[in-house]
Amino acid sequence: MAYSFDSELVNCIPNLQRYACKLTRDASSAEDLTQDCLARALSRSHRFEPGTNMQAWLTTMLKNLHFNNLQRDKHVTKVELWDHAMSVEPSQISSLVFRDVDRAFDSLTPCQRKVVRLVAIEGRPYQEAAEKLNVSIGTIRSRLCRARERLNNLMAA
Repeated sequence: MAYSFDSELVNCIPNLQRYACKLTRDASSAEDLTQDCLARALSRSHRFEPGTNMQAWLTTMLKNLHFNNLQRDKHVTKVELWDHAMSVEPSQISSLVFRDVDRAFDSLTPCQRKVVRLVAIEGRPYQEAAEKLNVSIGTIRSRLCRARERLNNLMAA
């Protein structure tokens, strides 16, 4: 039987997924990590030497991706407007930025806040937001446009 990189890769997936779950302690993150690892492996298949241990190659790749993600996430500020919660490394700058974003968001009209939450934060389609708020899509678009403009102006100041 001839060697097949793809079939060997497929055989390694269950162990990769288990290892990703162990590293991330979150099923969704583990799925993403496994997917990233498989994409990287496929793009670098020419570097794999047939006859060597593919599971070890993939596991090392997965572990390196995970640690790279952890390093990158250390330097990213995450602001969640809908909960008014923040998860960042403590620093005065991030506190000030959050305070400014929070104040700018609070300065919007209640209608604008609802539209921003539904469309910009939760990622709902305009049609769904319009149905939920019982208004037309045009109203959703104009409220969102005015809200974004107001937020941009406040944050620029």
